[in-house]
Amino acid sequence: MRKIQTYLLPITFFCIIFGGFVVHVLTLDRPQSEMENRPLESANISPSLQEIFSGKWSKQVESYISDQFPARDTWMRDYVFFQRAMGKTYLNDKYAVDDESGWIISKPAAAKSEEELASFATDLQKLSKGLAEKNIPFTFYSLPAKATYSREPSPSYMPDDAGIANNTKLHELVTAAGVDNVRLYDEMKEDLSAERNFFKTDHHWTMRGAYSGYEALLKTVSARLGETITPIPFDEANTFCLPNQFAGSWNKILYMTVDNNEQICYNEPASFATQFTIYDGTMEEGITAPYEAVYGRAKQMNPEALVNYADAYSRDFAELTIVNENYDSDKHLVVIKDSYFNTIQFHVASHFKTVTILDLRYLEKDVISYLQSMKPDYVVLAYNDRNLKLMPE
Repeated sequence: MRKIQTYLLPITFFCIIFGGFVVHVLTLDRPQSEMENRPLESANISPSLQEIFSGKWSKQVESYISDQFPARDTWMRDYVFFQRAMGKTYLNDKYAVDDESGWIISKPAAAKSEEELASFATDLQKLSKGLAEKNIPFTFYSLPAKATYSREPSPSYMPDDAGIANNTKLHELVTAAGVDNVRLYDEMKEDLSAERNFFKTDHHWTMRGAYSGYEALLKTVSARLGETITPIPFDEANTFCLPNQFAGSWNKILYMTVDNNEQICYNEPASFATQFTIYDGTMEEGITAPYEAVYGRAKQMNPEALVNYADAYSRDFAELTIVNENYDSDKHLVVIKDSYFNTIQFHVASHFKTVTILDLRYLEKDVISYLQSMKPDYVVLAYNDRNLKLMPE
C-alpha cells in the first residue's frame, strides 16, 4: 500500500501531462481568436537553428501552447468571472464594468509625452506639405472616442483619464505645425451624450452618435470647400434595429461576460442601395461590390447570430472607391480613416461625385505619392482621438 502511495503522485502527474498533450494534439488549431480579435500563434514544427539558439522558438512554443490550449475560451471566460468575483477593478487589466448599467469603461489613459504627440504632428505636417505641392487641400479631424468621453459610471477611486488633455495638446502642436485641423468634439459638444452616442460594451459610436459626427464633419467640410452641402436629416421613422445580440468589442475581450440589451440600428435612405457604384480598390481595377455586401451585412444574417461592429456596418477595406449618381458636389473627396468612419462612410459619400476611402493599416502604398497621383479635390484624415499615430493601431 505504501509503495502504491509512493508512485501515485508521479503517475497522476504523468497522466495529466500526457493526457493534456494528447488532447492538445487532437484539438484542431484555430487561426484567429474571435473574442480577442487577433491571430493566434501557429505551430512552428521546423524551426531554424537561429530560431532555436536565439530563444525565439521557445517563445513561439510558449505562445502556441497558450493560444491553442484546449477549451481556451472557456478557461478565459471563467477567469474573467473569477476576477469579477474577487472584486478586481480592471478586468484583464483593461476595463472596469458597472454591473447595474452594463457599461464597460476603459482603464484610464496615461498622459502622452510631447515627443510622441509631436511625432504625429510632424507626420501630419509632412502629409499636408506633400499634398500642398500639388495644390490639394488637407484637414486633420479627430473624432471624439468613447474611451475619452464616456468615463461614467466608474469607481470613484479610478484615476482621471488623460485623453482630453492628450487630444488638446495634439491639436495645439498640429496648429503650430501649420496643418488645418478640426477637433470634432468642439462641433458636437452641444449634442454629445455618452448614453446616446456610444455603445455600452463597444468602443465605437452608436448610429445616433455617428450621425452627430456626420453632421458636424459635413458642416466643416462644406465650409472649407465653399459649398452649401446639407446633411441628410436624422429621421426617427427611418430608424430600424436588428434583433441580433450585439458582440461589443470590449465585451468580446471580456469573453461576453457583461449582460446587455444593445442593438445594432440603422438610419439610411432607401436610395443608398442603388445610387452608388462601389469598387473594392480603384475604378481601374474594376472590382465592384453591391452595397449590401459592403455595408450592413448583418441585415442578411440569421437573427440568432451574434453580430459585431464590422458585420453591423462595414469591415475595414484598404481602399474603397464610391461613385455616386446623385450628388450635391462634383468634388472628389479622399478620406483616410479608422473604423469610427465606417458607420457613416456612405452618408458622407452621398454628397460627393466620388469618395475614396483609405485605411493605412492595410494600404500597401506610399500614401503621399499615391494621393498626389490621384489628384483629389480635398483630403481628410479622420481618426478617433485615441489614435495618435499616422499608422493607426
